[in-house]
Amino acid sequence: MSRMPLRDSVADVDLDAIEANVAFLRSRAGVPLIAVVKADGYGHGAEAVAPACLAAGAEMLAVATVEEALLLRAADIRAPILVFLGAAPRGEARAAADARLDVAVWRRDQLDALDDAARGGEPIAVHLKVDTGLTRLGVSPDEAEAYARDIAQRHHLALAGVYTHLATADEPDVSFAREQIQTFANLLAALPDRPRWQHALASAGILALAPYGAFTAVRPGVALYGLPPAPHLAPEELRPSLRLVSRLARVRRVPAGTGVSYGHSYVTDRERVIGTVPFGYGDGLPRRASPGGAMLVRGRAVPIVGRVCMDLVMLDVSDVPAARDGDEVVMIGAQGSDRRTADDFAREIDTINYEVMTNLHPRVPRVYRRAGRVVGVKTAAGYTRT
Repeated sequence: MSRMPLRDSVADVDLDAIEANVAFLRSRAGVPLIAVVKADGYGHGAEAVAPACLAAGAEMLAVATVEEALLLRAADIRAPILVFLGAAPRGEARAAADARLDVAVWRRDQLDALDDAARGGEPIAVHLKVDTGLTRLGVSPDEAEAYARDIAQRHHLALAGVYTHLATADEPDVSFAREQIQTFANLLAALPDRPRWQHALASAGILALAPYGAFTAVRPGVALYGLPPAPHLAPEELRPSLRLVSRLARVRRVPAGTGVSYGHSYVTDRERVIGTVPFGYGDGLPRRASPGGAMLVRGRAVPIVGRVCMDLVMLDVSDVPAARDGDEVVMIGAQGSDRRTADDFAREIDTINYEVMTNLHPRVPRVYRRAGRVVGVKTAAGYTRT
């Protein structure tokens, strides 16, 4: 489908902004870049975002699951793809081998499954994950050398990378992150052969620490999309790449004492003007966005009132006297001289911008632009270049 979406609720994605962010992060780190496009490109649409990252100089992509990687392969993306969550089941390992994916490993059964799946074909490139202090996944630092030797002895595996993930790079105090980096450097020095890909820094690490700890690659995620990994890590060079908009489906003046939405948790204290927007928790707007959340109408922030519904949400537009049916509503992005960011929403609902963006449902169409011109559309039916 190459036509514009039929819905009023649309996420506009600026691919030029994503390319500019890649260039900035590469320059900041001074080493090759692995672009993390997991969770459907942090809600932006991986099939469109991944080629933009590669065009801007990323040398590898990274996703969470084999299924996410296969989606990119189906979109004719041939670049190297690293799968973070490994491939222990035999079927998953076979799919990784067939698609020539790089796979993160930290258990012997993963090595066995991948080694078996690659028989009769090319060796599978694996990245050994080391837990230097996040206490999540990975071998311990004192196990890394033994695992590297095990991989080297297998005929159907190749140690392409070793990596770790930092626990506190997004905190003001990065002393523990520096300890992790030193631990990682020490274990690398003990390896019999160092692989090409040695990486520890994600978005926060790049912005807080690089070039220290950059090793031979970095792997930013959220910063690719112009989103700061923490409030104090928000350089002006990052360009937000997504604008989320809808329109007022109905504007109605109601008297004092009128209940709004399910349960009448909100009752008007005086005559109010209520605008209804066709966007709800089925699209990714959390129910906890009311009370406290806001959107822009005619350049003014107006509050969400009443409970968020699956497909609809209500706004109090009483202070926007010119508000009319069909007016644009901006949930994320600029309108006039005002702007709403994913971080604004995150603060209002006590979460982080990562969750705000990855919550966007596939039924919200994504429209991709370069220099203001539409170059692609993604709907629930799939992605199409225009």
